[in-house]
Amino acid sequence: MNAYAPLLAALVALLAGLTIGKAWERYKLRDGKWFDRRRARESPHYILGLNFLVANQIDLAIEELTRAASVDPDALEVHMILGNLHREKGQVGKAINVHQSLLQRPRLNRLEHAYVLLCLGLDYKRGGFVDRALEAFRRRDCAEAARRFGAAIALDASAVPAYINLGDVRAAEGDERGAAEIWEKLVDVSPDRAYLAFDRLEALGRRTGHPERFTRLCRRLIDENLQDWRARLALSRHLAAAGQPRDALDLLFAALVQNPHALSIHQAIWRALGQLHHPAALVDRYGELTEHAVFYLDPHVCMRCRYRSTELLW
Repeated sequence: MNAYAPLLAALVALLAGLTIGKAWERYKLRDGKWFDRRRARESPHYILGLNFLVANQIDLAIEELTRAASVDPDALEVHMILGNLHREKGQVGKAINVHQSLLQRPRLNRLEHAYVLLCLGLDYKRGGFVDRALEAFRRRDCAEAARRFGAAIALDASAVPAYINLGDVRAAEGDERGAAEIWEKLVDVSPDRAYLAFDRLEALGRRTGHPERFTRLCRRLIDENLQDWRARLALSRHLAAAGQPRDALDLLFAALVQNPHALSIHQAIWRALGQLHHPAALVDRYGELTEHAVFYLDPHVCMRCRYRSTELLW
């Protein structure tokens, strides 16, 4: 008998653990009292509500499910169904309020959160709020994408594509300040790849009414690296668009000295000369700088095999 004592003790402990686990799954302590999590689903009102729903008697289904929800206000699925029924009745505002209140619950798991977002997106779509519907459908994807891009940066602080895409996610969420901080962080981390964020930062500066922020960024990069022709090119385009083609040309001529083969520089020079109606002195200066240059598309060159590509292959 003594030989079986440890086995019996283990079995008793296992059964006790299973009992406690099932009780913990079913019961919840709220305001000092224990509530049965299954009460709403076991309520006759819940069963009646589902029966009325199957019979397409929406008003009666709402009435019974509302009573079932009052039994346990935390019954997520009951409230989700109620919100959907309000939407089907055309009470879109009420449906949105129900589903938005569910999103405020602090302990939703990922699947529950996704389901509620789906319901909210359908509410907005039914109400004709197409933009809000798209936002609701995409919000979870954006959050997951941001988390993964952030994890990539944590693993490798020089992961340039992660900064670019994380900034894009922040901008898509309407967090333009956060997007600017991420793209400017990219400039600090990898100044030789800063040009990948130039268009984004310039457009952001225009939208927010602070174009001078982009100007300062380009000038800082030029001061830190006198061979940075890309920063000069970006700044020249910015100045030309602002009606300063002469200042843009000075930057372009300096960029041309650093990289006379970049077709993008020559195209920008031609546009700036056109804005100035082709003054002879500037055209002659351009001719002197390009006399021995060979034109071709600016390539990206592999440091190992010297393969050239017009696209950046990470």
